[in-house]
Amino acid sequence: MFFFTPVIVMYCILEILALQLPVTYKIVSEYLESNSSKIEFIALGSSQVKGGINPSLLQLRAITLASASQHHKEDFLILQGVIDRLPKLKYVLFEVSYMHLELPYHSQNYWKNNIYLNYYGINTFERQTYFNDKLIYLSNPRYFSSKLKDYYFYKGSENQEQLNEFGFNINNYYGSFHKLKYDTSEINNKYFKIYTHENLDIFKTNTTFLFQMLDYMKAKDLKVIISTIPLYKTYLKKRNPQIVHRRDSILSVIVKKYNNVVLLDKETDTVQFSVRDFLNENHLNPDGAKKFTALVNRKLDSLH
Repeated sequence: MFFFTPVIVMYCILEILALQLPVTYKIVSEYLESNSSKIEFIALGSSQVKGGINPSLLQLRAITLASASQHHKEDFLILQGVIDRLPKLKYVLFEVSYMHLELPYHSQNYWKNNIYLNYYGINTFERQTYFNDKLIYLSNPRYFSSKLKDYYFYKGSENQEQLNEFGFNINNYYGSFHKLKYDTSEINNKYFKIYTHENLDIFKTNTTFLFQMLDYMKAKDLKVIISTIPLYKTYLKKRNPQIVHRRDSILSVIVKKYNNVVLLDKETDTVQFSVRDFLNENHLNPDGAKKFTALVNRKLDSLH
């Protein structure tokens, strides 16, 4: 006979609560389910894309399947996992950020694979799935404990998430720049983390994978926008120029090689994007997202 110990009961409760949280993934999943026959545009990428594009402002029926720390491997597996559900899909946007080509991919047991499986019905484990792959809370207890705390203890606070039907947080203003009251002198002296370590082996691996992604999209007759998201000037100054040069050289090759690809390069745009458009050094707030989404619309016009 199997006995439910207090610890097992506690984990079961936490699992149920985690599954019911009104997190972005749940809302995006519901939108994907109800609009799959109409979606023409999909945005993939990391939190920079997630916070930088508001699908409600796009001219096409769109969905954003970007999320924090999502790399090209997840982007590609997600695209392959949903493409047969999207009969009208014509356009794909994904990012090649400053460090994308020199950061390693996640392992096959990356915790967010559980999320993709549960919410999107996509197997990104690159293997047969098992029962524990469906467990959300236990995939990353620290993350989901934080989400549970935020939801149940900080409900109604000024920085609470306000997600629209696309899963975009229209209240995403309360980052480090807001805390500093957008004081540029304070921001200029602020410490922030930035990767500057070069890795040529990873660069070669990731570049090869990137071309495989692009070959697949061309074979599927998809029009592609490769984007770089605006960065605040303090971040721009601290980038490793060798990493930037290698990334930009690959982007130049891509644009020449693929006639279905256009580049939306706004990483260094410090004219259209000012300090009040940023959440922090490398993420836009909803005001910045409004501007960037307008630029995506213009790029889509050029692809028609």
